[in-house]
Amino acid sequence: MNHFLIVVNADRDKDLGTTNHLKKILEAAGKTTELHVSKADRYGNYTPIKDISDGTDCVIVLGGDGTFIAAARDVSSHGIPMLGINLGRLGFLTDVEVSQIEFAVRKIVAGEYTIEERMMLCGKTFKENGAIKGESRALNDIVIHNSTCLKISEYLLEVDGKELGTYLADGLIVCTPTGSTAYSMSAGGPIIEPTARMVVVTPVCPHTLNTRSIVLSPDSNIKIIAKSVENTVVFDGHNPVNADRYDYVTVRPSRKVTRIVRIGQGSFLSVLSKKFNS
Repeated sequence: MNHFLIVVNADRDKDLGTTNHLKKILEAAGKTTELHVSKADRYGNYTPIKDISDGTDCVIVLGGDGTFIAAARDVSSHGIPMLGINLGRLGFLTDVEVSQIEFAVRKIVAGEYTIEERMMLCGKTFKENGAIKGESRALNDIVIHNSTCLKISEYLLEVDGKELGTYLADGLIVCTPTGSTAYSMSAGGPIIEPTARMVVVTPVCPHTLNTRSIVLSPDSNIKIIAKSVENTVVFDGHNPVNADRYDYVTVRPSRKVTRIVRIGQGSFLSVLSKKFNS
């Protein structure tokens, strides 16, 4: 790896002190760098990465898991490996701490790393008549939820063209194994080893005694039909698309994956254990 794109969440590294420290270490090792500074707007959306230079070998993200996920949606189409440096809370994706930057760079320069592939989802929102309203990829999850306050919605879930059931709930979450430790976990969904290939559907606050998630094949074609008015579909919490009654969203595995650089400092289970004990 010789050319690095550094993506930094400027809300986490306000004076860019950590970012400049990383640049100096990489350049001292004979590597070249580019910098993309991202700040959240009033909706919490970060500046998208529009131009990635040919020959970029690695994208290093400084921020929390949210910054990493936002960058992954832009980077995945290029197939470039990503390394996360944690400037937030304990991260599942940004697992290199600031104190470990020099160690991580030495490992990368020496070629002592592995690349882990994470599945992504492709979602499309349609009008009742089949006209497309919006589409995007997601590393964590695709969610359809009620846009109004204190009002339950009805959703029909279909898998591979067959009706699976109707949910009275605040929403439905369709997540990857990576996303199983995010919103789905908060809604009572299972925790899945992130390199696995499967899809989980979890209801949000269902008005039923059956609140269990459903674990599906990674090749499943999922369709959720909104049977109530005023819904919103979001992709990793961003790119909202309005969905009215009888509009629907389809979800399938993306052909793209997120490639994550691992330098062997700790497993998913060790991070999970720290989460449970924090």
